[in-house]
Amino acid sequence: MPEISPSDEVGASSSRAGGAAGWMSRLRPTAPLSVDASALSEDGLAIYEWLGFDGLAWSVEISDEATATIFASMPALAEEAALPSIFTRGMRSATLREMRMANGEDLEPITDESADVARDFARRGLDLSTLLETIRIGSRVTASAYIRGANEFVESPEDRANEITRLSRLFFGSLERFSNQMSEAYWRERERWIASRSAEQLGIVNSILSGGPVDRRLVADVLQYDLDAQHIAVVAWSDEASTDRTRRLLGAVTEELGAHDATSTVVVAVGVGAAWGWGTVPGHVSQEAPVSPPPGIFIATSQRHRGEAGFRRAHREAKDVEQLLRLAVPAVPRVLRHADVELATLLAADLENAQYFVRRQLGRLAIDDDRMENLRTTLWLYLAHERSVATVAGLQYVARNTVTYRVKQAEKLLGRRIEDVRLNLQSALLLTRVLGDRVLEHPRS
Repeated sequence: MPEISPSDEVGASSSRAGGAAGWMSRLRPTAPLSVDASALSEDGLAIYEWLGFDGLAWSVEISDEATATIFASMPALAEEAALPSIFTRGMRSATLREMRMANGEDLEPITDESADVARDFARRGLDLSTLLETIRIGSRVTASAYIRGANEFVESPEDRANEITRLSRLFFGSLERFSNQMSEAYWRERERWIASRSAEQLGIVNSILSGGPVDRRLVADVLQYDLDAQHIAVVAWSDEASTDRTRRLLGAVTEELGAHDATSTVVVAVGVGAAWGWGTVPGHVSQEAPVSPPPGIFIATSQRHRGEAGFRRAHREAKDVEQLLRLAVPAVPRVLRHADVELATLLAADLENAQYFVRRQLGRLAIDDDRMENLRTTLWLYLAHERSVATVAGLQYVARNTVTYRVKQAEKLLGRRIEDVRLNLQSALLLTRVLGDRVLEHPRS
């Protein structure tokens, strides 16, 4: 995606700042930041034109701080499929709108992106009180950031006091109006959703997944699905906003189930940015290549399991793969199947433990630089292809002597014979290939 950074800025300067809060032209992010230029809303473009890159980046940084604070206080929200990306987009949009309002513009606090968050909560069956609590926490973080800025950049004590009073009144009034508007968006969507067939299907699916009593008649009549069959499960989500996002997600899930020869399927939308699916499949494992979903869509697929417990187990596996994909480096395919990454899902379940494991097993080979990356790649291929130097040389387009040299260098850095630690070594290398710098040791500058 195209991104902008301070070096890309043309003609942006503090001279453009004005309005009721000229001091805001001095706001700067605390850390270097790039912003996806293709995703800028009307508010984002207005802030960029007014304050330049620094003001835009400050707003993004504060909104991300608010999102992180909300998810730390309410961790169950972060585990909802696709909700983090929708929530981040909504929070950034709301913060950019706040910035224009802080400059004295008379605008409604709600935006299309923030209303998407309310609609998403409604479709997931999350309580309105939970949504309002996220608004309260987020507002506290953003309001504090503005007041800190005014304290730092408004020089006159009298002007500073007046500005803080103005901001406090603005945020208090805006919070009430924003909460009311989000509540209205929530209830409108909730009423529409409850009346839909999708809501009934998702309710039955959630009952099955919870492990409680299941009305088999409803499963047969509403889902038209055989719980006693052998199942495969799919989880799909999107990190891009589009008018046909739900339709594309449902289509991607259906296509993936078809690639596994599913004879009957149930596919449901989950919120506005995710979809779940199950299919009854034959005993043999399909050799079909992974599907190619539309841009911005990710797919996680389980292995095959039988019966009602298998329905739940398959979904759990798909969710484990989803979690892995959310952590994975960009080079990892957007479609992953549990059978191909089962060990990685187990190893990456606790990211902190995975980091310690990789660094303990690889030693200096865990350093995140080009030389160690070359050694790790060669060693991975060497072990994956039964220590065939000729095969690895062909795969990497290098001489056999180069492969032999790299393997010996890697063994020297490990301080142990490869044969003595092969299992742990391959597991650690697998984690580096999937999670990249999340588990590697960053070189000291």
